[in-house]
Amino acid sequence: CKGCGTDLVEPYVRCAECNDYKTCLECFSRGFESDEHLNNHKYQIITNQFAIFEHSWNAEEEVKLLESLADCGPGNWHAIAAQVKTKSAVECEAHYMKCYVVNAKYPLPEMPNPQIRPPTIPIPFKPCEDPCRPLPDSHRAQNMAGYLATRGDFQEEYDNYAEWDVRDVYFSSEDKPILKNLKLAVVKIYQSRLQERARRKQIIRKFGLINNSNHMLRYVRKLPTELREIEEKLRPFMQIQSHPIAHDLLIQGIAVEMELKKKIKKLMVYRANGVSSFRGSKLYEKLKQQRESSKLKSNYMSEILPCLHDPAALAQWLQRQGAMEAGLRTNGDTSLILPSMRKPAPPIDLTDLPGVEKLNAVEKEFCAKTRLVPEAYLAYKASLVHDFNRHGNLKLASARNIVKIDVNKTRKLYDFLIEQGHINS
Repeated sequence: CKGCGTDLVEPYVRCAECNDYKTCLECFSRGFESDEHLNNHKYQIITNQFAIFEHSWNAEEEVKLLESLADCGPGNWHAIAAQVKTKSAVECEAHYMKCYVVNAKYPLPEMPNPQIRPPTIPIPFKPCEDPCRPLPDSHRAQNMAGYLATRGDFQEEYDNYAEWDVRDVYFSSEDKPILKNLKLAVVKIYQSRLQERARRKQIIRKFGLINNSNHMLRYVRKLPTELREIEEKLRPFMQIQSHPIAHDLLIQGIAVEMELKKKIKKLMVYRANGVSSFRGSKLYEKLKQQRESSKLKSNYMSEILPCLHDPAALAQWLQRQGAMEAGLRTNGDTSLILPSMRKPAPPIDLTDLPGVEKLNAVEKEFCAKTRLVPEAYLAYKASLVHDFNRHGNLKLASARNIVKIDVNKTRKLYDFLIEQGHINS
């Protein structure tokens, strides 16, 4: 193979325009090019899977039959069939006698007229005009990942370890011609890898495939919310559409259809209410807003009556109404406007709790209100006092790093210890 240098195994491809230029299927599929060969040349597929004398015998089986005859000798048909592998002993003998012995041009086989296999016509190259549009999660899209647009390189290049083949290649004046040619061939293969890398980068830039996932994300974000789900369901059909922008046109058409349906639905509401002109529709919308505002005001009395005997609920309702008149949107959630009206938890009973005998009256009252058990309070107090004695001061942030409890309780504990003179900020 002119591309990778491996031994050619049929089927392989031969260029119809270059002189004795053959490549394997892998190099042909990736569009290998060189100085004298371009990937848009006409080509022929070379294979031995075709019939020559009989339809049931292909060229590969003919070669195996002749080689086994030279190896085993005529008459040993079971051994010949074992080497051919695809034919029985009777079939091998019958075919040999018919095509190679009983014919008018013995000892050469007689070619059938007309020929079973007509000569192949070179296949013209037809480049595809559509840019590739792989799906974000497809295998082809994953192969494009890792392209760094700022550097113009892939994070992992094509044939990333190609440099390993030439790292130990160096030329010397004492090299024999065959060794020199071998080294030149290795360098030429490495240059073909570099050309393939450049070709892939050119395709990425030409068809706008840089940061494909980011483009897709920005494209989806521009769509309305109700259209995103439809676009996601139709995305798998993108790969079978005939035109590069057919998918975009389809989504635009669906968006126009949804907008028309909304307008038709609105028009039906107008007609049901006796509106038959644009001027009447504007008046209808204005009156509708006035009706909704008056309806909201009429509900004030039904909302305030249950709150008359609860001062806290009444204050909450008044603050909510004030916020609504100021233009704030509560959406029914008063926690955005008002502080929580939740009642504080009752003090805990410290009787018979371990460590309560070590606390004085002020500390017992503090632990009961903050709902701290005596043993935990003593442990937190010892840790904070020890850190204060070591550094000479103690900040609230340091106290919160030492005491891993609720931040509000930590703040109360910190203030209490400062008040009692155990620590200082």
